Amino acid sequence: MVFDRNNIAQLIFLELLSLTPLFILIGNIVPPIPFIPLKIHFIAFGIIFLCSLWILVTQASKKWVLYVAFGYLLIQFTFDYWDLKSWIDFFFGPFVLVILVDLLVNKRIPTKLLKKYEQRFYHLLWIPISIAVLQFFEILPVTFWNASYVNYVLVDGVDIPRPNGFLYHGSELSIILCFTALFQYFKKERESFWMLVFLIFICLATYFKAILGCITLLFLYYLIFVNRGVLSRFQVISKARIFWYGGVLIVIGICFAVQYSSMVYFYTGNYFPPQMLTGRGSIWNIYLSGIKEFSWWNHLVGNGMGSAFEIFKEQATSENFYPLVKKSELGVVYDTHNAILSIFVNSGLIGLLFISFIFKMIYTQIKTWKPTALWNKKVFIAVFIIPLMTIGVTINFYEMAIIWPCIGFVFYRWFFSTQENDAVD
Repeated sequence: MVFDRNNIAQLIFLELLSLTPLFILIGNIVPPIPFIPLKIHFIAFGIIFLCSLWILVTQASKKWVLYVAFGYLLIQFTFDYWDLKSWIDFFFGPFVLVILVDLLVNKRIPTKLLKKYEQRFYHLLWIPISIAVLQFFEILPVTFWNASYVNYVLVDGVDIPRPNGFLYHGSELSIILCFTALFQYFKKERESFWMLVFLIFICLATYFKAILGCITLLFLYYLIFVNRGVLSRFQVISKARIFWYGGVLIVIGICFAVQYSSMVYFYTGNYFPPQMLTGRGSIWNIYLSGIKEFSWWNHLVGNGMGSAFEIFKEQATSENFYPLVKKSELGVVYDTHNAILSIFVNSGLIGLLFISFIFKMIYTQIKTWKPTALWNKKVFIAVFIIPLMTIGVTINFYEMAIIWPCIGFVFYRWFFSTQENDAVD
């Protein structure tokens, strides 16, 4: 392939994006560069963002994404609290995903080269996973050099450090594990089965319940709805009945949740028990208190990019944040710990519609792929709905840079598998 001014930004973009798992790992281990007080992965993501701007400016059909971003930048000046980094963090993902889809669908880069980048990215995902396993068996320490963050879990009354793969937090490792599992959907049946089982055991070793539930659900979903080979023949009940029973259970679960929340609100004035999901209940109560004070403008376009911490500071009281009962000063502020809530606080209903439109754009593409539109629809649910309804409930993963190349390169692997006759036996 010949380098020229038309594709140099695209190649730099792909080179850096395919290395993001490595950049995050190195960025957390190595201290910031002295003369540039930024971690390595922040520098890499900044260059990727600039390349994204360059590419979108030169692609007339994709400038609409820039118009949305610029519109939101102007809107920020109407708010008391916002920061440029949060605006960049919010639009980093949509920029990356739109460009990745465009490069593949419009064949701007040779398919062979795109496969190379996709495979490199997938293989690099295994580095932090492997480190986490070695940490579980105490072959490697949980902390190393600048990677000093330790997240503990209470097991039988004992605080145990959770393996983190030398990433900053288990939420990053959860995203990597989730999408490594989704990559397995596009391999041969036997390999997919055993790799998913293997990943479930790895999740057990991390002590993170949300990712264990997520990958277990992805495994069962693969066996029941996605797999088209030998394993799909061993069905106790039909898929139609599974859908029906599952729908009934979901309705019952929603009714129970609404009733339970109403009862909690009646007795406490809050919607969630404070200790729910290791304290996330109290965090959500605080943000819901802040949302009650939103104007119609806030509901429409958010409260300002990066304003979440300010909401927490303003709304946290001893009544809704139990640590303040014993300590009057607020020592730590927390983000929303929920993917949808995070988008709404930052960008309002229009932001939610914008992200939904990005995903709808992908859905429009996959409907025409082999083997069938129905099969691709089922995989779409696995890629976009199941993670959101599991780990997305407890972490604001759309603000994390790693999830966007994960979605994009899974999209690539998905497309490549439809071109291979033996990809899904």
